[in-house]
Amino acid sequence: MADLAALKDLDDVLEAIVRRARTLLGCDVSYLSLNDDDAGETYIRITQGIHSAEFRSVRLGFGEGLGGLVAQTARPFATADYFNDERFEHTRAIDSAVGTEELTAILGVPLLLGRTVIGVLYAANHDPRPFSREDVDLLTSFAGHAAVAIDNARRTEENAAALEDLRRTGELLRQAAEGSQRAADAHDRLAGVVLQGGDLGDVAEELGIHPQTVGYRLA
Repeated sequence: MADLAALKDLDDVLEAIVRRARTLLGCDVSYLSLNDDDAGETYIRITQGIHSAEFRSVRLGFGEGLGGLVAQTARPFATADYFNDERFEHTRAIDSAVGTEELTAILGVPLLLGRTVIGVLYAANHDPRPFSREDVDLLTSFAGHAAVAIDNARRTEENAAALEDLRRTGELLRQAAEGSQRAADAHDRLAGVVLQGGDLGDVAEELGIHPQTVGYRLA
């Protein structure tokens, strides 16, 4: 798992996770969804071996389909024949996406941080090849490491964004400070001209304005 820990970019981490899952189980496809708790959904985020845009854009409400049930219960689920498995709440959108890819056997395990489900990791086959208990345990164990890698990558991106915000804020403060200093310097110079008995022409000259221009404007 050291290769996951070494990755910092979130997309790179997700790609490595689904690629490793597909290799570990020797399955036809693998994919990963991330939870949107505000919307009450888990959405497909990254895939390996999937060809349709329909599948890659599918969102599963918590409790819907196999993935939505995993996201809701924090428990792994496996089926050798998804379309004929009555344990799952079948919806038109989910079944259409699964049917487009001709997936039959599906295994989904939760991506857990403590007791919080952040997503679901899947392995699937086109044929009705059942996943064994060993398959479930292997993918569940790997998903535990994967969830930590995802969380670390997210934190790295958030920290980088925060540092960039700080840099921009610092630059704006620096520019404001320089502007204030220039204004203060100009004020001091003009006050000095006035205190020394200078007239409007002298002030204009200090500001770099031609005295004739001032005279014209005052006329």
